[in-house]
Amino acid sequence: MKLKQTSNFYSIYLLAFIVFSGLLLVQPVFAGSVSKLYESTIQVESSDTKNEQSENQLIAEAFTHVLIKVSGRSDVATSPSYDAMLKKAESAISQFRYDYRTAPLNGEDKTGAIEQQEEKKEKWFWVSFNPKIINDLLKEAQIPIWGKIRPETLIWFSQEIQGKRQLQGQHDEPEIYAVFKQQAEQRGISLIFPFLDLQDQSNVSATDIWGNFNDAILLASRRYQAQSTLTTRLFKEPSGLWVSQWNLLMLGEVQSWDIRDENLDRVLASGIDELADKLSRQFTQVEREGSDSGVLVQINNVAGFKAYQEVDDYLHNLATVKSITLLLSEQDRVIYLINYLSSKNSLIQEIRLGDLLNSVERSPVDNQQYGNASSDSTYKPVILSNLDDNNLSEREKSLTLLESSKGNAQMQAPNGAKQGTSATPMIAEKTVDRLIPELEYWLAR
Repeated sequence: MKLKQTSNFYSIYLLAFIVFSGLLLVQPVFAGSVSKLYESTIQVESSDTKNEQSENQLIAEAFTHVLIKVSGRSDVATSPSYDAMLKKAESAISQFRYDYRTAPLNGEDKTGAIEQQEEKKEKWFWVSFNPKIINDLLKEAQIPIWGKIRPETLIWFSQEIQGKRQLQGQHDEPEIYAVFKQQAEQRGISLIFPFLDLQDQSNVSATDIWGNFNDAILLASRRYQAQSTLTTRLFKEPSGLWVSQWNLLMLGEVQSWDIRDENLDRVLASGIDELADKLSRQFTQVEREGSDSGVLVQINNVAGFKAYQEVDDYLHNLATVKSITLLLSEQDRVIYLINYLSSKNSLIQEIRLGDLLNSVERSPVDNQQYGNASSDSTYKPVILSNLDDNNLSEREKSLTLLESSKGNAQMQAPNGAKQGTSATPMIAEKTVDRLIPELEYWLAR
């Protein structure tokens, strides 16, 4: 009897674990912070000391990889400033080392002796570069810097085999997905692969992918909450060439490209390269003298210093942000002056990538109602980017007032901040009440 109770308990425990694991799998996915942007690992081509790549060659290759990852541009080596940057590669190194890894065994080696297996080692060169030096080099070369907050892309992959088209997941074609993963890591982008379970199969089919039925594709993609969706179609021509067709669905637009090559790995890797290039062009801008502009941004639900620090760090890591100035920290809201690069729309799009800030939508009527804020300290909603002409003129007055008041700025620590902590100069209270932020967001957590 006790044995039966134990068995039942184990069954219930196992069922609960499976259900909980399933819930974890379907948690929303958001843009995240990409790590290891300033690191690179290069396989040393030969184990023969006399013939293997020199350390200078390895440093140059790793340095170029890092420049590509940080900028998001695959054509970095064609920049007029590339040779000058390359000369400073060695001085930009923070640390490096050589690693030895066991090489994958071929079929004939699996039955070999243990001593024979241990002899098959691969030599790898790992190097980490100083982020500040890399960033400064890119800025001097007028090459954009892509922040570590980057969109995640969901991939729907379909292949035509012997005239039959079918959706394929990473368990169906592990070697193809291995190329996707490796190239995405090389380029510093994040990919999401669908489960292709019963829910996915009922929502999207190979016919949707090949027919470019984007509404069905986007509907099925909502489950994963990725910021962009990529469809990939692969087939082989009678000539022997592999052909891949790619469609990127992002921000209401569709971007397409085709790649042909006799080598399958090159076809797949080149497609991911093109994806990375398109994403970086969308979310990065080249910093040019006099190109930055300012926008007033209000963020609500910022309660305490920890929340303020989270928002502040998030904004500083956006690629489109040149500088931020905290103007007000009052109750549960903060107001920033954000100087952005190139366009305000790029800033809005980049903020939209993350799950930290949710945009607050209001009608022009609400904007007019709250446009003339009184000088009391109660919270008042503020206007967004859908300004009418009157509100736009008020915003311009606010920015003018801000510039004229900088000399009289006072120091005020954010809510919950201890005295003596680093704070940003803010405009006197009466002046802040007359500022009209153009964008408003709500801290989601």
